[in-house]
Amino acid sequence: MATTAPAFSRTDHQRRLRNAVKRLVIELGYLEHCLAVGLQDPNLRAAASDIDSAIDYVNEHLASC
Repeated sequence: MATTAPAFSRTDHQRRLRNAVKRLVIELGYLEHCLAVGLQDPNLRAAASDIDSAIDYVNEHLASC
């Protein structure tokens, strides 16, 4: 018996990506708060930078859809 993947519409895909961006923005805000109160860890700075970049890339993708 063959199984098929459920159809994944463009709007479902965009909605999921927007939800992922919202979660990333929340996490970025928390990391920026940690940095602002004095946790000057290089790993936290790198994580904040990477999350910021990920948000930008996903937003660019959504804008081009």
